[in-house]
Amino acid sequence: MSLLVTGSIGIDTVRTPYGCNNDCLGGSAVHFTMGAGLFCPVKFIGVVGEDCPFDLKEIFAGRDVDFEGLEIRKGSKTFRWSGSYEGDMNEAQTDAVELNVLAETPPAVPDSCRDCEFVFLANTAPALQIRLLEQLGAPRFVAADTMNHWIVTAKDDLLDLLDRIDMLIINEGEARLLTGQRNLITASEDILKLGPRVVIIKKR
Repeated sequence: MSLLVTGSIGIDTVRTPYGCNNDCLGGSAVHFTMGAGLFCPVKFIGVVGEDCPFDLKEIFAGRDVDFEGLEIRKGSKTFRWSGSYEGDMNEAQTDAVELNVLAETPPAVPDSCRDCEFVFLANTAPALQIRLLEQLGAPRFVAADTMNHWIVTAKDDLLDLLDRIDMLIINEGEARLLTGQRNLITASEDILKLGPRVVIIKKR
């Protein structure tokens, strides 16, 4: 099975009632690949700035991850996210976002990745998810993730994306924000009308 993943690679600061972790490795593509790499080969597409302090090849040593599509972009800065968890800590509150390299052109997809059958568009700007998808051939199945930040700031792009994918994965708060529905069954039905044939809503 050929599985391609693309999305954010970030420098995160995470605050909880129990402490704060500054400048740790984050990003949706990183988290997805960490799990998927245990089960199948993964082709990783992403971009970081020259300030990125992490050696992803070293971090993923032992997993079958192809980093041909990883770009270290000179003159650019890596995406940064700061967030906090409070109370039951089931949902993150975004405190600050610095898009940096994610506000630039997406990374080029190597020829060796263009024919992947399965694609996961991990959470990043919907416009970037679309532009990467347009570089691919005809994947058999495309899944995507998103977050509240993009639902609020880039909803038109997100709606365009939903019409191009097979599956959307979001949490219950994001489902309610996207649809305006409190009932999750109704929310899922509304999301299916937007394009994807499968929706997974993660409960807290």
